[in-house]
This record gives sequence, structure tokens and C-alpha cells, in this order.
Amino acid sequence: MFKAELENVGLVQDSLKTISDLISEGLFQLKEDGIHLIAADPAMVALVDFKLEEDVFAGYDLDEETKVGLNLENFYSILRRANSGDTLTFEVKEDESKFYITMEDSSTRDFSLPILNLSEDDIPSTDQLDFDVTADLETSVLESAIKDAMVVGDSVTVSSDGDSLTIEAEGDQSNVKFNIQEGSEGLMEIEGSQCKSMFSLDYLNSITGAKKLSDTLQLRLGNDFPMRLNFEVPEKARLSFVLAPRIEED
Repeated sequence: MFKAELENVGLVQDSLKTISDLISEGLFQLKEDGIHLIAADPAMVALVDFKLEEDVFAGYDLDEETKVGLNLENFYSILRRANSGDTLTFEVKEDESKFYITMEDSSTRDFSLPILNLSEDDIPSTDQLDFDVTADLETSVLESAIKDAMVVGDSVTVSSDGDSLTIEAEGDQSNVKFNIQEGSEGLMEIEGSQCKSMFSLDYLNSITGAKKLSDTLQLRLGNDFPMRLNFEVPEKARLSFVLAPRIEED
């Protein structure tokens, strides 16, 4: 019914590591153009939109489009056992009860996961989100700012005046403020209007694990509004996160 061979082990390992740090279960959509995953964490704070392009696979056979629910933590636990020289094979057979993973190099190792009956009904759509600011920056810049903020507190305010990006956190005894202007090393481009939102540092710290996929990212921001972070490996994979804001109570 479905069989795909992948030689780029690191691509799927790095992607699933970041995803499984946030989300425990997900429904994979097996389509003609590749493998898609849209899933949200139980608290509906973070949503992930992931795609592995069909062209990244050495072989890709699909009888008909289908959906496969998997425990993402267990899936990653298996994937991390793969070596860089392995060829991974993903397979769904006619009974559709298990998802099979084969790792092959000098030896062959076979794993399987039960296919879960998961619903998409609770996953919110993000297609209609209208952001105020779009910024293209180096992933290491965001990661460094997040690490600095974690020294101070558990939440961070991300803001922009349309020409620069500011990331700041306040704690009981200390605070930190990071600002980078357009054209500076690390911030390639930014455009939009003034806005500001607050976010959980735990979630952002997990999301920056996607740095292994891409040296650059696109950040999209609004005023007391979700933030979208897009990581892309051209013609191979796309990993996007939408993070809900923390709303301060008066």
C-alpha cells in the first residue's frame, strides 16, 4: 500500500526530534507529493506543520493517499537508532495495523509501530492568520536570544518596529533585552509594522532545536497574536511551528 526509501537519515531524525519534544502523537498524511504532518500539543499552545517532499526519497510507492496515526515519541526513539549510512524504509501493508521501519546497511533491522486511530478535528487551522511582521534571520541569532532569556525568566516578549527585532525577558531580580537591526549580521530582512507578543520560553527553546535543519528561518509576528517560525530545506523538507501567545492579565 505504501513504501518509501530514504537515505538522508539525519533529515528525518532531526525533524522528528524537534517535533516529538513538543507533540506526543500525530497523524501523518501519505500523499503523492510526500509525507505531511499537522499536529498540535494537548494544550493547543504549539502547532507543527511538517512536510517531507517526495523527491527526497530514493523510492516512493503509494497506491492511494492515506493517513497514519503514530506515537511521535516512540517513532523518534526508533529513528534515533539509525546510523548515518543506513537506508530507511517506511512501509504500510494491506492490513494497515502497523507502520514498519527498516534500517539497512551491512545488517538489516526491522521495527514496527501500531497505527493509532487519531482525529484531525481538534487541530485548528492556521491558514487565515494575518501577521504584521515578517523577518528572515539566522537560526543561531534566535537561539542565542532565547538562551539569554531563559537565564532570566520563563516567558519572553518578542516585538518589532518594522525595522528591527527585539527579544526581552524580565525576572524577579534581573532582565535581558536583545535587539537587532535590519542589515546587521544575522537579520537579513524585516518588514511590517509595530507589534509585540509574549511567548513561553520552554516552547521556543524546543522549537529552536530545528536549527539542525536550517541555518536560517522566517519569523512572522503580530500584536498579542501567534508567532509562526518556518524552517526549510529547499526541495527536501519544510518544518513550521505556530506558537500561541501568552496574554497578560490586568
